[in-house]
Amino acid sequence: MKKEKYFTQENREGKISEWKEILAQFYSSKREFNFDIQKAALLIVDMQEFFLNPKSHAYLPAAEVIIDPIKRLQKEFKKNNRLVIFTKYGLNIDSKESTIMDKWWGDSLKISDPLAEIDERFEVKDAVVLEKSTYDCFKDTSLHDLLIENNCKQIVIAGVATHLCCETTARSAFCYDFEVFLPIDSLATYTEELHLNTLKAASHGFGIPITSNELLERKNDG
Repeated sequence: MKKEKYFTQENREGKISEWKEILAQFYSSKREFNFDIQKAALLIVDMQEFFLNPKSHAYLPAAEVIIDPIKRLQKEFKKNNRLVIFTKYGLNIDSKESTIMDKWWGDSLKISDPLAEIDERFEVKDAVVLEKSTYDCFKDTSLHDLLIENNCKQIVIAGVATHLCCETTARSAFCYDFEVFLPIDSLATYTEELHLNTLKAASHGFGIPITSNELLERKNDG
């Protein structure tokens, strides 16, 4: 599938406005959820060289525009001493078993590959880094325990790819009884169609569509 540069610095404000109008049709009948950063964790999904390095075959052009909004969210969570978690996707090179990810994607990214590293534009020193081998950030990781230990009732999910790891994780988080916030300007994927289709489904049933600025403005609503 050809990857689109559907989200750019030049069209950013226009796209956000357009998406908000579309998503309001799916979310308008839901009750308003308050965001309280003191009850929240920030999950930054797979912002790795694999997806952010233009030399990688998995490079997502639209992801360049979400870096700054995510960094602003991270800064605010750190300022409030709240949990920030980065995930790293990759398969264990020592594993002898073929997984469904291998079968689906062919030669999948290995966790030992330099491209599996978090993009250097992010500061990970004070954050938790979780390795994972599939779309769902909860599967075979300590994510759920970390959220409970840190008294989290809400989770903000940002990163890539909107329709794969982010959507799968958002659905799981909802089923684990967390309120899920999806900053629409802090998620990216292959095409605008895939991005919007996920956000439409989430807005209808399991995730709260919001912008990163709106989250920061409302961080103490709870």
